[in-house]
Amino acid sequence: MPKPRVFVTRKVPQDGITLLQEKCDVQIWDSEAIVPREELLKSVEGVEGIFCTINDMINTEVLDAAGPTLKVIGTMSVGKDHIDVTECERRGIYVSNTPDIASDSAAEITVALILITTRRLAEGMSAVRNGEWTFWKPQWMLGHNSMEKTLGIFGFGRVGFGVARRMKPFGVARIIYNDVFDAAFARDLATRVSFDAFESVRHTLLMLRCHTTDNWEIQ
Repeated sequence: MPKPRVFVTRKVPQDGITLLQEKCDVQIWDSEAIVPREELLKSVEGVEGIFCTINDMINTEVLDAAGPTLKVIGTMSVGKDHIDVTECERRGIYVSNTPDIASDSAAEITVALILITTRRLAEGMSAVRNGEWTFWKPQWMLGHNSMEKTLGIFGFGRVGFGVARRMKPFGVARIIYNDVFDAAFARDLATRVSFDAFESVRHTLLMLRCHTTDNWEIQ
């Protein structure tokens, strides 16, 4: 019995490809670049599965090109906005995503960015490379202490919660957040406030974890 055919739209880690190859006949767009539209439409013809990324628009055009053999679409992303999920449901095509796979990584990178910004680490590294570090100066590259600051988080999902957990040991005075839902599980860690409350708080570290529109405006 022939293996089901799967098209992978991007060069992804080999461990994932190996898992697919154990059960499937795998065809890969073996490039870091986004697969061209015409190539995508041609490559999905007659496949049973599509493994895509958030850059691939999987709409009716792609579903029609794949035909009735298509049974499953897996996306290497948290969001599924690039997939016509409603049409997939109508056709009986299962759609899967990776909702929690990158939450810890995103939280760690966010904390790193907070430290890079408050402690002027990028500026300091650049200055050292440019030979500007000569002798100690009391106010040279003087950053800001995270202790006794208020950390405000707009959007308290998995990543926002992860950032709060990681920043607490730095000694921040208070962690506040704004979200449509009350995170009861985090009441010992953070306090839910209105968005307007962010404007009234001084000496604050503010982090945004929310969706944007196509024009990169906050919804």
